[in-house]
Amino acid sequence: MPPRETPSLARRSSATAARLLALTLACAALPSRTAHAQSATDSATAESLFNEALALLERKLPAEACPKLEASQRFDPGVGTLLYLADCYQQVGRTASAWATFREAAYMAKDRKDDREPIAVENARNLEPKLSYLTVEVTPTPGVVLEIKRDGKAISDALWNSAIPVDPGPHLVEASAPGKKPWSTSVNIAEGPRQEHIVVPPLEDQPIEQTVLAAPTPPPTEPAASFADSTQKTLGWVMLGAGSAGLITGGVLALLARGDNSDAEAQCRPDLTQLCNPAGVEMGESAQTKATWAGVSAGIGLAALGAGVTLLLTAPASPGEHGRDLSLSARWNPGGGNVSFTGAW
Repeated sequence: MPPRETPSLARRSSATAARLLALTLACAALPSRTAHAQSATDSATAESLFNEALALLERKLPAEACPKLEASQRFDPGVGTLLYLADCYQQVGRTASAWATFREAAYMAKDRKDDREPIAVENARNLEPKLSYLTVEVTPTPGVVLEIKRDGKAISDALWNSAIPVDPGPHLVEASAPGKKPWSTSVNIAEGPRQEHIVVPPLEDQPIEQTVLAAPTPPPTEPAASFADSTQKTLGWVMLGAGSAGLITGGVLALLARGDNSDAEAQCRPDLTQLCNPAGVEMGESAQTKATWAGVSAGIGLAALGAGVTLLLTAPASPGEHGRDLSLSARWNPGGGNVSFTGAW
C-alpha cells in the first residue's frame, strides 16, 4: 500500500497527468510531516483513517473514502492527504471542493517547501474550466442587519454579489434579519462550466404580534351568607325538632294518663266513683300527674314549634333560593291532639 504522503493519480490518461504521476511517485520518499508536533495518538489515528480510505478507493468507493480522508487530515494535516482528498472529491463530482483542496495543498506544499506544489497547482488549473459558479446578488437595505447563508453556513458580506465556485447539485440560500420575515430559495447547480445567479429580494417586515391579555374571569360568587343568618336558620330547625319532641312526649303521656284513669275507675264503685280502694286511688293520682305533664309537654312543644317556624320564615333567603312556604297547625284536647307541619321550598 502506498505511503500516506503519496497520492495516486493513475486514473488520468493525458500526458500531463502521467508526468504528474511520475513526479508524485518520485516524491514518495520525501519527508513532509507537519512542522508542529503531533501527538502519537493523533498520528496513529490519522494513519489508520488514511489506510482505510485507500482501501475504499481501491474498491472504487470514493463516496465512503472522502469522509475518512477528511478526518485523517484533521488529526494530522499533510500535503499528501490533501492531494488524495482532492482527487476523491473529483471522483464524486465535487469539482469546486476538489479545486479548493488542490489549491490548499499547493499553499501547504509551498509553505513546507514540498516538491509536490506543482502537482497541486496543475490539478487545480485543470479543474478551473469545469467549475460552476453561484452569485448571490444582494442589495443591502440601510439599517437592516442582513445575514445570508448557503447550505446552512453564513456567507461573508464580502462575498455578496461575487461569483463563488460551488459543487454541482442542490443548494439552499437563506436570508434573515431582525424584525424581518425570513426568506429562502433552492437552486440546482448543473455541472460546469456554469454560471448561476440568485437575487435576494428586500425582506418584508415581520408582523408585530399584539398580545391581548384577556381579563381574568372572576371566580364564581359564592353565596355570602352571614354567620347570623346561618345561626338563625340552625336555631329555627332546632326549635322545630324540640317542639316536635315535646308534642310527641305530651301525646305519649296523655295516652298513659288515659290508661291509668281507666284502671283506676275499675277499682272504684260503679255507683259512686269517688269511693275507691287504695289501688284505685293510687292509679287515679298517677293518671292525674301524667295528664298534667302531658299538657305541659304539649304546651312547650307548641311554643317551640311556633318559635322555629318564625325563625325560619324571618331568616334572609340565600341567593338562588326560591320562596319558602311554612305552615303549622296544632290541636290539643284532654283526650288527645294532633299537630300538622307543612313546608315548601
